[in-house]
Amino acid sequence: MRNFGKIKGTLLVTILSVSFSTFVFSASLSLTKIGSLDTAGKNYSEWWYTPTNATLSGTAADGSQVSVKVGETTNAVNVTSGAWSYDFTGENKDYNIEISQGSEKISFVLHLGQTLPNNVTAGSSPQSEGVPETGYNQIIAISLGVGIVLLASYFYFWGDSKKKTVFEARMIRED
Repeated sequence: MRNFGKIKGTLLVTILSVSFSTFVFSASLSLTKIGSLDTAGKNYSEWWYTPTNATLSGTAADGSQVSVKVGETTNAVNVTSGAWSYDFTGENKDYNIEISQGSEKISFVLHLGQTLPNNVTAGSSPQSEGVPETGYNQIIAISLGVGIVLLASYFYFWGDSKKKTVFEARMIRED
């Protein structure tokens, strides 16, 4: 019976390691700044930036490359220490921008050299409806985490009859 307890513990640690490393850290691409504008990690379908030159910057998987597509021109940007940046200078006009790394993608229209119109409120136009593409992995990770905690609790109380008795007594006791 003691060996079975060690196997349970090893199995639980292995499951926790695999689930957290696979699902929680799968989303890594982000746009953090457009020039001096802090995006606060939000992805909107449109951004307005008054100056005509901007440095797009964000985070991505360290040691990889991020593709920054402005209109029809695609540029590869190296990721160093988990950060990337791309210097962009243009005219007073709208630019379709797509930032991608692997299957992750951020797309938006950059209104360069323009101010926010009166009929648009800041933060009113999110990039997509519902859960973003990377959000499904986070939901799965949370579900697996809750399931693992419940499974670990079951094994914890099931393996020691004294703990099980104390737990049941506390749960059944009425105040």
